[in-house]
Amino acid sequence: MADVSRPDLQIMLRRAALLLRNSGSIAFDDDIEEALRDLSGEFGKTRNDTVRFIVREWMEQNTYLPVHE
Repeated sequence: MADVSRPDLQIMLRRAALLLRNSGSIAFDDDIEEALRDLSGEFGKTRNDTVRFIVREWMEQNTYLPVHE
């Protein structure tokens, strides 16, 4: 990933976000699924809402998205 330019990375992330939005579900490894279940319970959100929250937070913290108020 270090060799990818910022514009190319942004394009890839936008495409990934569209795939996430249009997919019914994403299968993760068992340890990630377990962590998602735990976080979903803590946040009081669905699994998909938790995934969306995590991706948005990561993108905002890494300046790929403006901070969402």
